Amino acid sequence: MPDWWDEDPGEEIAPRQAPGEGVRVVGPDPGPAPPPSRGGAGGGRFPLPEDATWSAQGGPPSPEPRRPAGGSSRLQHWTDPPTGEVPRALGGDSADDDFASWSQLTGPGRARFRTDSSDWNRDQADFAEGELAPDDGTMIGALAEDTHDEALGPPRRRPRRGRGREPGGYAARPVGDAGDEADLSSRVITGAIMAVIALAAFALGRPVAVVLVMLIVGVSAFELYEGFRRAGYHPATVMGLLGCIAIVPIAYDQGERAYPLVAVLVITFTLLWYLIEVVHQRPTVNIGLTLLGFGYIGVLGGFAGLLLAPSPGGTGLLGGVVICAIGSDVVAYFAGRTFGHTPLLPRISPHKTIEGLIAGAIAAVILGAFVGAVLHPWALKGVGGGLALGVVVAVTAPIGDLAESMLKRDLGVKDFGGLLPGHGGFLDRFDAMLFALPAAYYLALYLFFK
Repeated sequence: MPDWWDEDPGEEIAPRQAPGEGVRVVGPDPGPAPPPSRGGAGGGRFPLPEDATWSAQGGPPSPEPRRPAGGSSRLQHWTDPPTGEVPRALGGDSADDDFASWSQLTGPGRARFRTDSSDWNRDQADFAEGELAPDDGTMIGALAEDTHDEALGPPRRRPRRGRGREPGGYAARPVGDAGDEADLSSRVITGAIMAVIALAAFALGRPVAVVLVMLIVGVSAFELYEGFRRAGYHPATVMGLLGCIAIVPIAYDQGERAYPLVAVLVITFTLLWYLIEVVHQRPTVNIGLTLLGFGYIGVLGGFAGLLLAPSPGGTGLLGGVVICAIGSDVVAYFAGRTFGHTPLLPRISPHKTIEGLIAGAIAAVILGAFVGAVLHPWALKGVGGGLALGVVVAVTAPIGDLAESMLKRDLGVKDFGGLLPGHGGFLDRFDAMLFALPAAYYLALYLFFK
């Protein structure tokens, strides 16, 4: 009988544990232990491999020698006492812990090697201009809200795509720079070419004018959907583009009945587009963007077909709107370049000025009076009808221009296209007319068809 049991065999007491002893089951005395087997293991307990608590002689095991820090990575048995070894990943007192050498490495910006909490100092320049500075360049939509911190200074905004200045009116620009002069020359030449094409189309009659409007509306819609795609969205471009193009000739032929017809078709087939998973992307966001493009370009641009519908006089109705809107934008642009200093909506369009807005509005009213004097059918109402057209355009054209600037700013693009040198894309050039077309149509209904 082992020597750690008491003399009285009839009393059950807990056994004494030797150092490093594992867990034993205490119960009634099983009687004399059977003779040891050949392997030297006692009966009633099965030795485990690498078991430091077991000994053929039944005596207490000798403790395993302590391994130095950074030594063998072999895990000890779970019953062994703790060794006090520090994992190498946390460092230690080894001479190999050469943090100073690592701290000399340089990284992007003004990166530094930090090993202590005192290194993270909010007042340091790293937080203002270094690798920890906030980057607003990739923010989109609601994520792009400016944040201001007194310790860090005002928020910084950097353009993400495109260079140069934003086309459009009301811009306050220094005059005399060589790049500015070259851009102005290309702008004037492109504008002259577009004016010649428009006059030729209107002179050839309403069907040719409808084809020209379809081209402008279709290219503008494609530029908008392409801007959505470059920003990471996946609209149903085919559905939206077909709706924007089709609504112009249908409105020209069927009048206002075209709107519910085309709208139902676009909404239905856009939902089916994502229902049958033609595009494996988030349907809610992308359906909304598809319908936004159709509503913004197709529904508003389709009023050009309604204005062209009356015979005779369709080309005159649309021509008067075009003259006032384009002339207002041109005058606002040059006025802003020359003496514009007061920002209009700096968060939406930083370069548009109040001076340019006022000059453009005055130009729209004057051109409206000219249209009312010489252009049929506006001339049927005389100068008063033309003045009413000029006032309507003066109010609505800047809204269309600013709405397009808002979308460009949210998507992080300078221009929606580049087909028109000096102007950007078709949407950048004809954005002001999108809001002026429906307003002028309902004005014409009031003046001529009530």
